Formats: sequence, C-alpha cells, structure tokens
Amino acid sequence: MRRGLVLGLGFAVLLSGSVDAQFPANPSPPTTPSAATYQPLLPPLGGALPAGYSAVGPVNGGQPAVPQNLEIRTAIPANHEWLLRPEHGAYFISVKSYARPSRPTPDDQGPSALIMAEALAGEIRDKYRVQAFLYEYISEERRAEAAAIASARARGQQLAAQWDRLREKAQLQGMEFLEPDNRVRFKTVSYKDQIAVLIGGFKSAEDARKALDKVRSWPAPTRKVKDHIGRDVLLMDCGTILRPGPNGKQLLQESPINPYVTATVVPNPTMERPVDPNVGKVDPFIVKLNEGRPYSLLKATKSWTLGVKSFSAPIEIVSRDSNTHAMRKFGSSRGAEALEAGAEQAESLAEALRKMTDGSGRSLGLEAFVLHTRSASLVSVGQFDGPNDPELMRLHRQLTSIKMNVTEDKTGFKPVTNAESVFGNLIPFPIPKS
Repeated sequence: MRRGLVLGLGFAVLLSGSVDAQFPANPSPPTTPSAATYQPLLPPLGGALPAGYSAVGPVNGGQPAVPQNLEIRTAIPANHEWLLRPEHGAYFISVKSYARPSRPTPDDQGPSALIMAEALAGEIRDKYRVQAFLYEYISEERRAEAAAIASARARGQQLAAQWDRLREKAQLQGMEFLEPDNRVRFKTVSYKDQIAVLIGGFKSAEDARKALDKVRSWPAPTRKVKDHIGRDVLLMDCGTILRPGPNGKQLLQESPINPYVTATVVPNPTMERPVDPNVGKVDPFIVKLNEGRPYSLLKATKSWTLGVKSFSAPIEIVSRDSNTHAMRKFGSSRGAEALEAGAEQAESLAEALRKMTDGSGRSLGLEAFVLHTRSASLVSVGQFDGPNDPELMRLHRQLTSIKMNVTEDKTGFKPVTNAESVFGNLIPFPIPKS
C-alpha cells in the first residue's frame, strides 16, 4: 500500500456573510453564494482590471498582504460616458443621490442605484439639454470587504505555494499527495451603492448658485423605472403625513418629493483641493465669544465634529481692535437681537441633544457642542479623530434615522407638511483650535 501525505489547511477571515474562494493554480475570484449571478468581486491578482472596477487607495484594511492600491468593484463602469471626472468642472448642482443594496435581497427587489441615477440624469439631459453626470461614493463598508477579499486571496496564494512544495516533496518520496480543501472562507459586508446625479460643471460657486434658482423651478421628474417584478418605481423619495379624516380618524397621505427643489451647490468631489493652512485655527476674538459657555466646542479634545444646525443672522461682530465699529450690520437693524436669539437657541438645542433619550427612556449619550462665531452659532455632536472615523459614520446613520413629528397644534391632528428636520443636513467639519 502506498503511503499518503494528507494536508489540511484552512482559515477564516470573518466580516459579516459567507463567500468561498478556491485556490491554488490560477485562483479564481470569490463568488457570493446565491441564486442570482454576480460579477466577480475582484479579478485575478496581477491581471488587468475589467469594466466595472476601479483602483482606489491606499486603504488600510487591517489585514496583512493587502495591495496598496486596493481594487474595488464599482457600480458605475470605469468607461461610463456620464462618469464625473475632474476635467468636467469645479462646481456642480447636486440634484439627487440614490442609496440602494449592492446585491438584490429577498426583501428588496427594487432597481439598482445605477439604474435610477441613469434614468434621472437621462431625463435631465433629454428634457433640459444640460450636462448631467454620475458620481459614486465608495463607503467604508465596501472598502472593508475589498480589503478582506484581497487579504484572503493573498493568503491563498501563499498556501498554494506551500502546497506546490509539499506536492513536489511527496513525488520525490514516492508518496501520494492528497489534495486538501483549497477554499478560503470569509464573510462579506452588506453595503449600499451610493450614486449622485450632478448638473454642471461651473467655473465658480457663484455661477452654480445662479443656475440653481432655475433648477429649483423645474417640475418634478416624470420618468419611471421598473423593479424586478415589473412594477413602476418613481425616481423621487416619498414623504408621508397624517391628515384628519372622516369620523376623527387620521389618514396617512403619501406624496413624492421633487428633488430639484432641494438641489444644492457642491464642489467637484473628484478634484483634489489644496489644504488651507489656516483651516481649523480660530482667531482670539472667537475664543472670547465662547468663554464661559457650558457646551463650548473649543473644549473638545479631538479634531473633528458633526455639525447638525446653524443659527445665523444678518450681522457680523467685529472686534474692538479693528478699525470699524464694534458691530457691523447687514440688512435688518435688529440683527444684533437676532444673533443673540440664535445663540440662545443653539445653547438650548445643545442641552436638549445631551438629554435626548430613546423610546425606552435611555439616554442616547449625545455629546453636543456649540461654537459661537461672528455671524452664527453652530451646533454639533460628538468629537472624532477624522472625517472618516467609523464612530462619526455610525452617529451620522443614527441621527439621520431619527424621524420627528411636528404639528401645528397640541392635539397632533395638524401635521406640518414641510417641517425642517434638525438632522436633515449633517456635515462633518474640523474643530478649531486656539
């Protein structure tokens, strides 16, 4: 009987869903086990990038042997004619962004983010004869999955080399080499494709702002797309309100939200911008404005925070050391009173945020701050190590998921149709340091 050399090697790289990849010779890309068929998440190492992939890096995925320029699968093909690029302009009008599951799920069989974004951009181009582009945001979850896949494949190649050496050794010793289980198992991350539709480009923010007024006057888009079972899907989000119905019962009414009305001016996200050395620094007069304040942002120890609200007024405070008056007013003669009222509102909001609880009465633990400037009072939540801090992203998701019910009376039967949400526009910004 011939002797046999049995080799059993395996490991798991755990994130969150299950994927198998086979090695050694000419390792094929890992695939997701499902009834549906998907593109491979990564091409073979050393091979050319196929359509639909882009190199984004450097990324530190926390795993050894991860390529510096991490290959990340993108929903928008790299050769898409509407893909936003730096040469398209400095400023744009952001109309709408779509966040859809990257892979269809049993609970969500709707159209992809790319299909919806292409439909809206196509309608803008066809109806208004202006340039519309697509921009895709690469989330940290997607980067983490790509890093895990790259690390697992790199380890698999190392194992393949070991198996080749053991196979040769077995042949030299006249032994039978029993092939091991050559699959590397790891878990995938659930993430959403996030694609924005932008109009432009413009040379300056002022040019984009002038065009924004016209865009906001456009009627709601009429084009629709089909979901996986053939139903029509609007390209707009829908808002719901409660209205008094017959017999005193409340009726739930749903209405689409025109994305053109909420469009905003943004810089080209694909362009690298020089860092202003004065960004993050605060002048001594601002320090004086915030002295003695209980929730002063200047007391924070980390470098970034998440802005939730700005209370501004048509006034600018000027220090006594300057060559102008103590206050310079723009517009209303009651600007100083409005600025002071905004400061009081900001302090009250910060206090309310710190006391906010969930449905069971437990504190949310929100660390709210206030920064008083010459023309506004800014309210923010939390302090973080950077704009991509995972804790900042978690808090962003938590706050944007909070829904607020606002009514015109105490009975709750007159809901406000267009009530402004406190957490409707959350913006990370650096904490100024004195």
